Amino acid sequence: MTGKRDAETATGPVNGYVAKRSASGTKTDSLISETPQSISVVTRNQMKAQGVQTAEQALRYTAGVMTEVTGYDLRYQSMVVRGFAPTVYRDGMRTFASGSFGDWQADPQGLERVEVLKGPASVLYGQGAPGGIVNQVSKRPQVDQINEIGMSVGNHDRYEASFDLGGKFDQDGTLLFRINGLVRDSKTQTDYSQDNRVFLAPSLSWRPSAQTSVTVLADVTRDRATPKSWWPTLALIQSNPKIPVNRFAGEPGFDHYNRDMASLGYLIEHKFNETWTVRQNVRYSDFRLNYQHLYGDSWTNSDMTDIVRGSLLSRTKGRALTVDNQAEVSLNWGIFKQKILLGLDTQRFTGIEDLGFGNAPILNVYNPVYGLAVDPIVTNPNTSKLRQAGLYAQDQMRLGAWAMNVGLRHDRTATFYSDGDVYENKNAKTTYNLGVLRTWDNGISPYASYSTSFEPGNVFDRTVSGEHLKPESGQQIELGVKYQPRGTDLLLTASVFDLKKQNVTTDDPNDTADAVIQTGEVHVKGLELEGSTSLGRQLDLIASYTYLVPKVSRSNNGDVGHQLDQTTRNTAKVWLDYKFSGSVLGGLSIGGGVRYVDKVLAAYDGDVAYYNPSYTVIDAAIHYKTGPITLALNAANLTDKAYVANRAQFYGQGRVLRASLAYNW
Repeated sequence: MTGKRDAETATGPVNGYVAKRSASGTKTDSLISETPQSISVVTRNQMKAQGVQTAEQALRYTAGVMTEVTGYDLRYQSMVVRGFAPTVYRDGMRTFASGSFGDWQADPQGLERVEVLKGPASVLYGQGAPGGIVNQVSKRPQVDQINEIGMSVGNHDRYEASFDLGGKFDQDGTLLFRINGLVRDSKTQTDYSQDNRVFLAPSLSWRPSAQTSVTVLADVTRDRATPKSWWPTLALIQSNPKIPVNRFAGEPGFDHYNRDMASLGYLIEHKFNETWTVRQNVRYSDFRLNYQHLYGDSWTNSDMTDIVRGSLLSRTKGRALTVDNQAEVSLNWGIFKQKILLGLDTQRFTGIEDLGFGNAPILNVYNPVYGLAVDPIVTNPNTSKLRQAGLYAQDQMRLGAWAMNVGLRHDRTATFYSDGDVYENKNAKTTYNLGVLRTWDNGISPYASYSTSFEPGNVFDRTVSGEHLKPESGQQIELGVKYQPRGTDLLLTASVFDLKKQNVTTDDPNDTADAVIQTGEVHVKGLELEGSTSLGRQLDLIASYTYLVPKVSRSNNGDVGHQLDQTTRNTAKVWLDYKFSGSVLGGLSIGGGVRYVDKVLAAYDGDVAYYNPSYTVIDAAIHYKTGPITLALNAANLTDKAYVANRAQFYGQGRVLRASLAYNW
């Protein structure tokens, strides 16, 4: 491999905010403007400009996505895409949650892009919710030399050092390397808390010829954190006066969230000729968690001053192996072109958890007294397993100005759970999609698509006759238009969609026990508007608006017409970053953004709906680059707006200030 690759690829760096190519929607290197699906890409440049602290925060300005659904949470990536929690992938391979409280948390220091494929995606990825998937793309070795070290300080006693180093081992670029990582020592907005992390991600690429590449990716993460305060349901919208944002609901020295994550994998590609290409992507991951937490369970009195606290303990081990084998065939029949993808992927996951709950001393939330003894927690072991194998085929066809994508997949899954009693469920499901797009010379590309998805039924539920549940199924019709004039860094997308999730469990009206039937349905209709542009080297702009109507459309539980939990009808976001030029202000850039989230459905009490209030937060950034040095000051939630999340049990992230210095050579 000899020479510099200036052209953008589906997994490589992007110059600015506007990506033109992605592999998340097709598993092939494809133009976003010619893919008949809604895809959003957050680039590395955008993440750096906004100073994001988690991979989830990278999607704060993305249409159709509501982030931090459980508030400022070090445990989870709590997102909602088109009304549903998405499945998260890294480099096209699924990441697995382990146990009841364990979630894989990629660090943005190790990511090149964060992408969202909206709508059902089972044809390429297997089981998953119908709202879409999030694909986090790892940084990879590059021919160009990469040398950057940085340090930052922030409020809540946050101190962090990072590095990103890489380049060629040999003159012709046959062997490339990259290593990046960080060390952080930090507290959080909650009293008696910490958010400490050590992250290291080495990678190596071997390119013996222009036809063959082998990339090995590894990462290790060590978190020593404190879980946030967890208050009784609806406490943060019912208590008066409001509970202070920094108030700690646990016990100093007792609460901790200690997580260790490691993975090792490889990406192999070989081109036999201009027609045939084969790939194999593999990753093995290991997850360990020791989690101990006191939480607010309920109020002891009507004036809401004292809470009954519960305790929990979770010790979790999880192991996963994912393998994705692909064969790509490119055919040229004159004006008719095809790119056919055939694939076989497998997923294997085993999780073992010791889980227990107990009681803890009562706490006065306005005059807390800490240091009281907590009773030992008795745990019980449980084991969960997942096995999935899927065979898929996709045909990307192009005839003149028309593009069509057709996909078909068959999956077999087996889920297993044991806590002394054994529960098992096996499913087989076929999914498909179809998309059509028309391109015009002026950059306008209208499209239409139909896609499907599936999720295995709950392993614990049974019908009245004792039968296993069928998979839940998702279907979406989407109409949209993309606008990307040739030669410009501008992408505008507008889409409307009608999304249903069927085979949802609901009470069996003919049975008084716990049996269910699968006649329930939820229905989400929506409109998404999104635009991003990088005008020359001076202006970067992102704007989005989302309108959703998410509701229960069929049920025997008396909730037909109810809005779906943890959804909102309106979100609007805009971010602008301007770089000055000239001899006086050259090197200076100023950015700012506004995020509006409408009221969020927190919980129902009978037919009475409780909402987390709407909120608006302001973000800001100032950057100055001179030679190899970059200075930055980032502020998230600049006005320190206090807002609540989930079932009004958690606070969102308050004001975050961060000053950073980076040196490149």
